[in-house]
Amino acid sequence: MCSLKTFFSFMAMAFLCFQMLSANAQSRNDLPHLDKDDNGKYTFYVDGEPFVILGAQLWNSSAWPDVFSNVWPQMKELNCNTLEVPIYWQNIEPEPGKFNFKELDELVTQARSEGFRLVLLWFGSYKNGRMQYAPEWVLNNPEEYPRMKNEAGADVYVLSAVSEKNRQADQRAFVETMRHLKQIDGDDHTVIMMQVENEPGSMWTDRDYSEAANELFNGPVPSKLTQSLNKSGGTWEEVFGVEAAEAFNAYYIARYIDQIAEAGHREYGLPMYTNVWIRENAFQRPGEYPSGGPTSNMLGVWKASAPNIELLALDIYHRNYTMVNELFDTYARDDNPLFVPEMGNGPDFARYQFYALGNYDAIGVAPYGIDPFHVDPHDKRDKENLDQKFTYIAANYRLLKGAMALLTELQGTGKLKAVGQEHGLGEQLVQFDNYEVLFNYGFPTYKTNNDLSGRAMIGQLGPDEFLLMGFDAKFTFRPHYGSGYGSAEYVIVEEGTFENGEWVRRRIWNGDALYHSTLPSDGVILKIKLRRTETASTAEGKANFDKK
Repeated sequence: MCSLKTFFSFMAMAFLCFQMLSANAQSRNDLPHLDKDDNGKYTFYVDGEPFVILGAQLWNSSAWPDVFSNVWPQMKELNCNTLEVPIYWQNIEPEPGKFNFKELDELVTQARSEGFRLVLLWFGSYKNGRMQYAPEWVLNNPEEYPRMKNEAGADVYVLSAVSEKNRQADQRAFVETMRHLKQIDGDDHTVIMMQVENEPGSMWTDRDYSEAANELFNGPVPSKLTQSLNKSGGTWEEVFGVEAAEAFNAYYIARYIDQIAEAGHREYGLPMYTNVWIRENAFQRPGEYPSGGPTSNMLGVWKASAPNIELLALDIYHRNYTMVNELFDTYARDDNPLFVPEMGNGPDFARYQFYALGNYDAIGVAPYGIDPFHVDPHDKRDKENLDQKFTYIAANYRLLKGAMALLTELQGTGKLKAVGQEHGLGEQLVQFDNYEVLFNYGFPTYKTNNDLSGRAMIGQLGPDEFLLMGFDAKFTFRPHYGSGYGSAEYVIVEEGTFENGEWVRRRIWNGDALYHSTLPSDGVILKIKLRRTETASTAEGKANFDKK
């Protein structure tokens, strides 16, 4: 038998362990994080509340105080809540082991003061399939920090992913950055997510043909990878065939970046992602896009090889809406929430934002190049006001930003849908419980431009209640055909907005407003209550429909 003293000592130790575990759990919960519910739906939480990134990304060379201090007025005009900003290995570690965080500190301080969240983009070993953001002491020393070689044996402007020396150098700088972020922002969470590298892969070659890489390529595929992909073992060519070179590059680049992310997580556990330069362009030949990145054909390799990367994010500049929706569907996987951290601007991409958020449960969207202060001589944008190209997205954000809590609640339920006006698409019919909703485009008829600006997002709040937001579209509700109900009557239609998550009515639509039933060009949010009316002799039909 243990003594009473031993018993109390044991209980005291158990209580202390419980407190430590509770503190650790609280710390993890307080950090921005992704959560997946029992239905497989992802939600991004910031300070314990659901958060949708309504973002904007700076140009590559704009993360300097003289530039980004001028960006905040445009950010406010855009109605966004998050700024995506690159931080540069070459600036953070100008000499080996010597670190500079002056510009990063200024960025975090200004963003916090202005009321914006930050997503930081680590431009380290990889940026658009190149290595141009590596420090001078790396670029000038290829013997110590080797580059990939092409099939002819010539160096290419890409760091080799099979080099431990390269990875350790990048990792050291990233770890110091995460450690510093925890010190300056661990309580405030101004920075909510980290992008580890940027559109990684290799341009100009489908894989690394260095001597070290060739030896690995001619050997067996790692068993963990073949097991994860349910493939038989063998060499890379035996296992992957024509995609062997790209799969080889993808595996070693994914492992390289994953180890960097894992080390960063140990310092400060923010969510981390890697973005992709898609392959769905031109001839789709690896090396003409960054070979080995998390492209649609390499998602399985990346998911198996980079468990510390929480998500693989999709950069979209395509204007083919069919292709865009296919890519959204591909990247919105059970093991990968959809995030679109880079996209174009204008009405096309305003529609695509609605599709991503309403049909594919995206955790965030952001157009690229919000700032007019970069060095492109062809950029004639007004330095004082938001450019016209971004006004469609600004209008989206104005409607969306107050409705985030409701939006995240509806995502993943099948009760939130988005529609948009596309070439050759004049109307769309969507199905909900009890109702069909028809959207017609080409409104208002007095529009003087030909922009395809019609777009809407609609969520079902109850059996006969909907929330509808959007622009330039006519809407009509009807009960399902064969349900026994002949028409849908408007009980009340409120126009309003959300303030601190609460609905605030501005006015009631009735009379001519409901006769036209058209979402205006400047956008609107409507809360709609309906009543279904029975046809004269369909009580039996209604009963049969309800049984289905």
